[in-house]
Amino acid sequence: MFISLRTKLILVMSLVVAAATGSTSWITQGFVERTYERRFVDDFKAEIRTFSGRQLERLDRVRKNCQEQASSAVLVKAMQSGSKDKIKEAIKTVTGSLQTFVRNRDEQPVMGPQGFLTMDNQFRGALGRPPSREGSPGDGQSFNKKRPSDSSASWSTPKPPSEPPVGVLDANGELLNPADIFLPMLRLGNKGSKKPDELRTMLKRMSEKVDREQEVTYQMNPGGLPLEVIITPIIDPKTRQPLGALVVGVPMSDLGERALHAFSQRANNGSKADDEEGISSGFWLDGHLHTQTIPESAREEIATAVGQRIEEVKDEDYFHDIRVNLRENGKSVPHKVLFRVLNPDSPFPPAAQVCLYSMASEVAEVREIQSRIIGTGALALAVALALILIVTYRLTQPIRALVAGTEAVRRGDYDISVPVTTHDEIGALAASFNEMTEGLKMKQKYQRVLAQVADPEVADQLMNNETALGGEMRDVTMLFCDIRGFTSLTSGMAPDEVIDMLNEHMTAMTAIVYEHGGVVDKFVGDMVMALFGAPTTHGFDALRATRCAVRMVEERERLNTAGNWRFQVGIGIATGRVIAGCMGSEERMDYTVLGERVNLASRLCTNAAEGQVMIDDVTLAILEETVIAEVLPGLALKGFPSTVTAYRVVALKA
Repeated sequence: MFISLRTKLILVMSLVVAAATGSTSWITQGFVERTYERRFVDDFKAEIRTFSGRQLERLDRVRKNCQEQASSAVLVKAMQSGSKDKIKEAIKTVTGSLQTFVRNRDEQPVMGPQGFLTMDNQFRGALGRPPSREGSPGDGQSFNKKRPSDSSASWSTPKPPSEPPVGVLDANGELLNPADIFLPMLRLGNKGSKKPDELRTMLKRMSEKVDREQEVTYQMNPGGLPLEVIITPIIDPKTRQPLGALVVGVPMSDLGERALHAFSQRANNGSKADDEEGISSGFWLDGHLHTQTIPESAREEIATAVGQRIEEVKDEDYFHDIRVNLRENGKSVPHKVLFRVLNPDSPFPPAAQVCLYSMASEVAEVREIQSRIIGTGALALAVALALILIVTYRLTQPIRALVAGTEAVRRGDYDISVPVTTHDEIGALAASFNEMTEGLKMKQKYQRVLAQVADPEVADQLMNNETALGGEMRDVTMLFCDIRGFTSLTSGMAPDEVIDMLNEHMTAMTAIVYEHGGVVDKFVGDMVMALFGAPTTHGFDALRATRCAVRMVEERERLNTAGNWRFQVGIGIATGRVIAGCMGSEERMDYTVLGERVNLASRLCTNAAEGQVMIDDVTLAILEETVIAEVLPGLALKGFPSTVTAYRVVALKA
């Protein structure tokens, strides 16, 4: 299928612009995605750092107090005695000390369904005492009540536990008091079966201070309040063997999710509206997501996605990301979920802090940028097409002229010439084309002249530089044809008449030579010299030469009857190994053959009578049974020291 140059240029330019537009759009999309992701990850890490700082600050004194209570003489003696009554009394003493400690310490914000509650109020609420702050769960208000700043999240009212969140484990991991709130924690998330061996190993490790002296895990109390559970080993001061462990539940911090959500709204949109897009976060535990800012409709899907992934990474304290598509206003919007395991390498069920970020703004921004890039690309393509039309017009006109010129040359018209209209590569090409046609015209003239003065086959080899000065040994059959009585015949004839007579005779003889695959070597006066087997052979060269000679005699008889001149010819044929090649100089050369057999053919031609064809013994031996010949012995030929036996061709067999 023919496609014009202009069409090709338009296609190439369109592809280039489309590729540039597509690659720019792809690079821009990646840049925007990386920017949003980096900002999201940075905000999440900042929240983690904030949470970790608050957690360490809040739990540091609680941990120290737990260590003091775990090493108190009352609790140690009770554990050593093994008496459940003494242990129960000791637990009451420890619980009272912890409550007194909480009431006297500084207030710290912790997680609450209606905002920030103080550590004191929330802790007392967890211990079964009504919190003192107005609007807290103790005043009868429901956690399902929506805050103005959180139209999508809801929270159920946590019920205070029936027993204080303080318990004691023995060395086998069994609860020694009815603190059933810690039973889910002790199941270790393995199909509800207890793991006493793992608990004993954990207590042994903590008592030996191999890793840490306390273990922190997470669980939800029956009322739905997240607890950070501090496990402190009770050590025998003499044997340093673990007697058990003191388990204390502390209400969990809200992980700064409200502050992060409000901060990200202002940072992203410069708006204080709570319903604007921002980073939402929450706490994942036991397949459930506990949050104040993540929409309720998305919690189950996010919790499932985190639960499926957390089994693979629960022993890694790294940030992990998940992409999910959530419904927003009836549309599927991609979201980024980033989570980190809070208790890696823990024998207890994993807990994770989760952040959710909507990528709707990113998608919208990418689409806006892509639309601008596509618009710019379309404008660039339109400008490029206009320029192509202008440039290709100036380009294709000379090319069309060159195409027309090549068609003329193909038809053999070397007089064609294309106009040179530019001074660039196209103009140089047009000038070269004109020079080429001039060269072809001269070559055609030279070839025509050469064909007139040399055999066409030899002329082709000379034109193609296949034949150079020098020669080669070849087996060739030479044929000489001479007019009998030429001198007496032409005496008194006008020169023009002599030339006309020779031209008629030579034209007829040359045609017969070509019919039989021979090469006319030269014309010497009234003699024609033909070669069979040089410069190339066509097979059966001796037979071709003999048939050619018989045909020459017959043609001469016909011309004597129909022409203006009457005369006879004599023909001599010899076969043998000769030197064949171009001889002369670089400026002037002839293709010919040299050797004794050449001289023999010439002498046989001289001695042949009118209408007679004489052949040598080598030619006769080659022809064998295909020729009827008469022997002519004892011929004395010029240049040969002894007599020669020749043969007269009487007839050729069919």
